[in-house]
Amino acid sequence: MRTPKRLPSQIKARLMALTAIILLAVSGMSTAEDVIKVGISTSFKPFNYIDSSGEIRGFNADVVRAICEKMQAKCEFVALTFPKIIPALERNDIQIAASNFLKTPERLKRINFTDKYYRSTTSLIGPSEDSFKDPAILLKQSNLRILVTHESAQWHYLKRHSQAEIISYDALMEAMTSLQQGKGDYLLMPTLFALNYLQQPENSHLDFIGLPIDDVSLEGDVHMGLTKARPELQNQVNQAIRQLVDSGELRALIDKYFPFNVY
Repeated sequence: MRTPKRLPSQIKARLMALTAIILLAVSGMSTAEDVIKVGISTSFKPFNYIDSSGEIRGFNADVVRAICEKMQAKCEFVALTFPKIIPALERNDIQIAASNFLKTPERLKRINFTDKYYRSTTSLIGPSEDSFKDPAILLKQSNLRILVTHESAQWHYLKRHSQAEIISYDALMEAMTSLQQGKGDYLLMPTLFALNYLQQPENSHLDFIGLPIDDVSLEGDVHMGLTKARPELQNQVNQAIRQLVDSGELRALIDKYFPFNVY
């Protein structure tokens, strides 16, 4: 019986080096896959904002952190303007987006959605002396300028139903600043965002115009967006949301930011 020949020391060293490189590559891939990137806008309190220390805060940020804790997952925030969120999900640059999404057939073709985590309506904001007017009638007037966030549910609604001039912005904060500066006549925005905005002293001359707009595309359950490249995340995130609802943790986060239950 022959004794196996030993590998030359040079070949053995090369094999050991190649094995180490492969192990490092696999380790790096595993670490990258374990990090869930969360797209979030940082344009307005109380949903998303950056505090004085540079940290992302707000209702959406707190809910995401609670979800990731339930999932025992490492999550990292990626700050993006609203129009860039869905394309980033489609490319799998981000895996979750906490961006106050209403579910629409068009969006369902592009991304997945979680279960709801709160409910939303839409209101028209403008001069307080117009608070008694009907928003539906105002939106039919071609001489008016309506401010809105680009690619939002409100933007799509205006495209379909309004004869007014539509002025859109990538971030809601830009639209709100423009209204303060008189660059538009009215602003169409989610009602809960408007609550905080109208409470600011500098906006005492502004108010809700009539009641929230009664249209199915502007009201309903709000969801987080998910990349279709990671279908398993839908069940994982939904399970985490159910745990937060059942434990009362989601209600505690709601009470932290809002004067009434928005779930």
